Amino acid sequence: MARHNPLGILIAVGNQKGGVGKTTNSVNITAALGQGGHHCLLIDLDPAAGATKHLGVPVNSFAGSLEMLTTDEPLANLVITDRMPKGVHLIPSRPQLSELDTMLSKFADRTSVLEKSIAEARRQYDFIFLDTAPAPAATTTIAAYATAEWFLLSAFPHPLSLGGLTEAFSDIADVRRARNPRLEILGVVFTNVDGRATRLRAQLEAVVSEALPGRRFETSISQAVILPELSGRGRTVFQLPRYLHLNVAQQYLRIAAEIEHRVLNREAFLAGSLPPLEQASVSTPRSAAPIEGPGEDAFPTPEAA
Repeated sequence: MARHNPLGILIAVGNQKGGVGKTTNSVNITAALGQGGHHCLLIDLDPAAGATKHLGVPVNSFAGSLEMLTTDEPLANLVITDRMPKGVHLIPSRPQLSELDTMLSKFADRTSVLEKSIAEARRQYDFIFLDTAPAPAATTTIAAYATAEWFLLSAFPHPLSLGGLTEAFSDIADVRRARNPRLEILGVVFTNVDGRATRLRAQLEAVVSEALPGRRFETSISQAVILPELSGRGRTVFQLPRYLHLNVAQQYLRIAAEIEHRVLNREAFLAGSLPPLEQASVSTPRSAAPIEGPGEDAFPTPEAA
């Protein structure tokens, strides 16, 4: 059930390169915010359906983002709520989303195809996350840029991933000039960080800090074999109580708290006057209840996203 006064904050997540932890971040950050009491919607806008698989939903089993963009179906008929992380709803994707352009009217404005659904979602959710395709020319990616007020970037601490960030910086600058002046970069989340590679990490963080002063997160996500394992099982790190106290779970909670701190203090953050987060406002509950409903493998195990 929606809150009386939902925050209605829209965050697109992406990078112009694939394989940089974008979907892992989308799913686990959304789950971390849900763990902290927020009501969150994750919309999978990638025909590869990575977020859908990561949340254990069999591809091609449900209507989802394709119908959201091409019909008048209300969100309530498209969201998946069963067996989701606490506080999280999902609008799934499937490969047919790649045919979106052939299904839209030739007169449709590609930049505005998300606006009606997002307006509805803002009235119901605190946070709406858009998991975008790593294809800057895709209609869903263009629409995400044109509609969101925040863009969250993901990167591996590897020189090649900076190429995608540079392209994203350029695209966001173009969108701000031509279509959506409210779009701002929320920050860059470094994922799969090897604690031993401190020199490379420091170099890349310096590049980000120079290009985006004040936008680097205090927290990064370390290498953790449990993340791809859980992805293959269709679960987040927050859905199994025995994993809640792992370092990677605490890191995602901290990132979620930093995100909350920034978006709730937008003007101070953009002005560079927002003080660092002193204490995470999103935290692991003292005692985590078991997952309600069927067991871990209620859905067939999806392929790893």
